[in-house]
Amino acid sequence: MKRLVFLTIVLTYFLIVFGGYVASSESGMGCGPEWPLCNGLVIPILEGDTLIEFAHRVIGVVLGIMSAVLYFSIQKSNPVRELDKASKVMMLLLIIQLLLGAAVVWMDVPAVVVSVHLIVAMLFLAALIWIWRNAEEQRSLAVFRKDKSFQKKFNGLLIVTLLTLFLGAYIKHQSFGLSCGWLECANGFIPKSIPAMIQTGHRILAGVLAFYIFILTYLSFKNKWEAGLQNRLMAASLLVLCQIIIGILTIISYIKISWAVLHLAFGTAIFAIVFEAGVFVSQSRRVNSPGEITRNQKYFG
Repeated sequence: MKRLVFLTIVLTYFLIVFGGYVASSESGMGCGPEWPLCNGLVIPILEGDTLIEFAHRVIGVVLGIMSAVLYFSIQKSNPVRELDKASKVMMLLLIIQLLLGAAVVWMDVPAVVVSVHLIVAMLFLAALIWIWRNAEEQRSLAVFRKDKSFQKKFNGLLIVTLLTLFLGAYIKHQSFGLSCGWLECANGFIPKSIPAMIQTGHRILAGVLAFYIFILTYLSFKNKWEAGLQNRLMAASLLVLCQIIIGILTIISYIKISWAVLHLAFGTAIFAIVFEAGVFVSQSRRVNSPGEITRNQKYFG
């Protein structure tokens, strides 16, 4: 089952990034304002924007089938209660995502709906990652649940990540991406228009996220946390550095499609690795000795 979950995670990631390409290439209405049909056909003439949008839909159908197979596999295996709940959350998010995808087409790609569509996709990815890390796991989560301090701080980090992604998607679909230069807005650092304010807000959130991840990475080595957590935080820090560079290149290139898609790809990867690191820590706390738990809580309280 873990292999099926992993393949579903990979396909979900690819679908999210490919969705970014659909948006950046302005192919979102390649099937017209119709769903589930495409230009009135089950299989349309596959060329141009229609080919891109239809390919995105086909990948979504494959993902839906894989998710359903995974759900029934979990139900059949009689899993622990938490895994059963996670599988139901996964399917609920899939249904919501399906409805949002239809709404995007019917409403002619509204920025807010598209942005929410992305966030639900991230939550769906998170549910899959949780299932993947906990598949065939039979131990209780009681130990981790007793410690709420780290969980709250980590949830805050995830919320900042999701808000950053949401604003980034909204800016993209409202064409606010060039309201500021790569360093300043309108020859100054104080935004003077609503688009510039939204763009600045996105950058501030991204800065907070990067700072938080860098601090956690530093503390993980200073306090000698587990090697697995150190590696994950180091990978997240490297992804953040690359994301900053890609963000600058996206603006300098006047939002060239390749850089814009890469920006989304790295943003999604950052969310995935941060969430997976949190799941890893929760599992570690279930099996570590009390002394090791105390050592890992030096920063998180």
